[in-house]
Amino acid sequence: MKLVITLVSILAVCSVAGVAHADKKDKADALFKQGKKLMGEKRYADACEAFEDSYKLDPGIGALLNVAKCFEEWGKIGRAYLAYQQAEKLAIESKDPRADKIHELVEALDTQVPRLTIKLPKDAPKEIKVTLDLKVITNFGEPFVVDPGPHTIEYSVGDQKKQKVVPMDRGSENEVTLDIPKAMMEAGKSSGGAGGGSKPDDGGDGTPGTPDKPVPGRSMRIGGIALAGAGVLAIGVSSVMTLSARGKYNDALDMYCNGMTNGCDAMGLDITHDARSTANTATVIFLLGTAAVGGGVVLYLLAPKGAAAAAETDEEQASSRYLVPSITSTGAGLVYGGRY
Repeated sequence: MKLVITLVSILAVCSVAGVAHADKKDKADALFKQGKKLMGEKRYADACEAFEDSYKLDPGIGALLNVAKCFEEWGKIGRAYLAYQQAEKLAIESKDPRADKIHELVEALDTQVPRLTIKLPKDAPKEIKVTLDLKVITNFGEPFVVDPGPHTIEYSVGDQKKQKVVPMDRGSENEVTLDIPKAMMEAGKSSGGAGGGSKPDDGGDGTPGTPDKPVPGRSMRIGGIALAGAGVLAIGVSSVMTLSARGKYNDALDMYCNGMTNGCDAMGLDITHDARSTANTATVIFLLGTAAVGGGVVLYLLAPKGAAAAAETDEEQASSRYLVPSITSTGAGLVYGGRY
């Protein structure tokens, strides 16, 4: 009797497992069909997500190739390259006949993929935490494969945080050494020294409470700096969008238009139209960013000043540095300067 019960239990488990596997495969097939439809409609964000979900439910080389192809058509060639590499590895391990063809796809993208290397200075605090596009990284000095476009590096020690946006072009290699400000270095020291480095000028009388005295116009200056900073960020984004749109437009003319603006096929017309729309959006963002920078400068300059203004901290003095856009016939960039 016990043997019968055991066999029934085994058969039941196997049946449930078989049904679950079939259900997963059906869902994976449905997601694959959905992904193909969305990719045909050029809704790449949704299409690639559907392909990725299909791969998770029913892992396989073919499913992974669909993920890579979707990212490639979307322009996310960094993610496409990594997916092709993973598919090649699986094909080699399983001795799949598609391995050589997949290797050709990997090699075709290799020279086009942007690579970003992040380095820390030798005296960087051990407690520093660094993220690239919100993903924690620990391998400094090694190139990361990324997609073309802007990428955000954030790093912090305690409550001291800093952010840096790095634009990456197709096929570019960029090396960034993080600049660790003084306040962040001090935050990384032992807590025993926390009370010795933040004593503002007290006028020489040692009067308790002096650091808390309000500085005239401080809020306006901070507001001006924040507004100008947002404007600079908008200008940076618009510059990257403009360069990307120009690249796509020129590529489309070469590939689908025989080098002529009036000789485009249907694909060329779609790509050039998208490129022009992106460029127009970038222009609007640039104008808004420029207005924000101008408004921030005006707000900073109009902030009231008085005798108490001498009590500004080192951080406030450092904030008088400036960052302004520079647009030329060959591209766009930012000019950094100020007092030190």
